[in-house]
Amino acid sequence: MFSHLKYFFILVLFLPLIGCDLEVQKPFEFVPETNDIATYENQTVWEWLQTQKSPSSLTAVDQYKFDFLIDAIEYTGLVEEFNRKSDRRTFLLLNNNAFDDANKILQTLTGKVTGPVRAADKVRLANLLKYHIIDKEYITQIDPLKAYGSDYFFQTLNEGDNGKILLRRDERYTVSVNPATVFPLTATRRGTTVRTHNLRYANGIAHVLNDYTRNVAF
Repeated sequence: MFSHLKYFFILVLFLPLIGCDLEVQKPFEFVPETNDIATYENQTVWEWLQTQKSPSSLTAVDQYKFDFLIDAIEYTGLVEEFNRKSDRRTFLLLNNNAFDDANKILQTLTGKVTGPVRAADKVRLANLLKYHIIDKEYITQIDPLKAYGSDYFFQTLNEGDNGKILLRRDERYTVSVNPATVFPLTATRRGTTVRTHNLRYANGIAHVLNDYTRNVAF
């Protein structure tokens, strides 16, 4: 018993000396997963979209291009909303995947997954597109979304509470759109997450969505 205690006290005596040989742990620095802003400041959003059509060699649209959005903008007469260089707006750009997958835009507005776009009611489609434009705001992942987990409300081109939209970023700076039913968002709101952040143009900044969002049904 005494022998065991002797070795125990020897071990305790030398532990501080052993610990002195350990390297001091470097402080952890969190690097947010923000994307560098891609700059197309010599082009409006509309001009840039013309370069983002699916190659003619494909038998189907490229899901990450904007063929359906281009057609929808022309059909609803909203070209100028995407093309005025005097504007300073935030655009939530809907790629092809936001239109032609199950329970996406085309099925919602036409009853068919594949559309076509021009089978949709023009007024409903225009309201949907205008809901994805935040007026008089220039929103990046960081400014004005400074506090992660906080709710930031903005007004889209649709007037009143029905046109309110909620943005919230997480600790890695991924931005969610309408992530929860928080007044004035309704129980029919539809949420999504930004796929590509921070594309800068002559008339504002844009973020790309794989799915559409809403407050009330269009």
